[in-house]
Amino acid sequence: MTALSAVARRARCPDVLQALALFLAALLFVLAVRWPGGGGANETWFALAPTRAALLALIAMGFGAAEAREPPARRRATAGAVLVFVVASVPFEVASYAASYPAVPLWWPSVLPFIETFAYFCLGTALARAAALARLDAFLTLLVPLTLIAATWLDVRLGLDLLNPLTSSQSVAWPHALLMVALAVAGAVWLAWPGRRAAATDGEGASAP
Repeated sequence: MTALSAVARRARCPDVLQALALFLAALLFVLAVRWPGGGGANETWFALAPTRAALLALIAMGFGAAEAREPPARRRATAGAVLVFVVASVPFEVASYAASYPAVPLWWPSVLPFIETFAYFCLGTALARAAALARLDAFLTLLVPLTLIAATWLDVRLGLDLLNPLTSSQSVAWPHALLMVALAVAGAVWLAWPGRRAAATDGEGASAP
């Protein structure tokens, strides 16, 4: 099975489809509530962009935590399926951006969510591993949102912009982007390494007499 086939198959699973439906419904609700009537100034993007970023971070961390003990191939497929959420929400982002004319360049909300979502997926996986070591697996459902809230609060408290998806979605924040790239690269290497090691092991076994 190719990587794209694995991602497509994972994206059709009930848990992913249900989360995607709720995610798109939430964005549609924000779009409907914030879209002005009567020709007033349209500031929909300033509500939709942080909502999209926060939900993507929460969803990615949640799936990352849930898949922490799954085989590497399954985790890679799930990470790809989570990126489908980014693609599916692009029309909402573009529509609100075009109507609101924000000062943020379009490439920022177009590129960052892909890197950011994968980085948060890897953070969720790391959080689940840490919870397992601390024997806090039973509280993982609570630890995911609490960790994201704590990271956001700490950013605001210290005047930083490292892990807060709310503010980084509305302005070009290079510290946040660099941290997300670093986390995404580290996560990609970690996800790929077990697969390469297993493939090498299989190859050695196949060549053995």
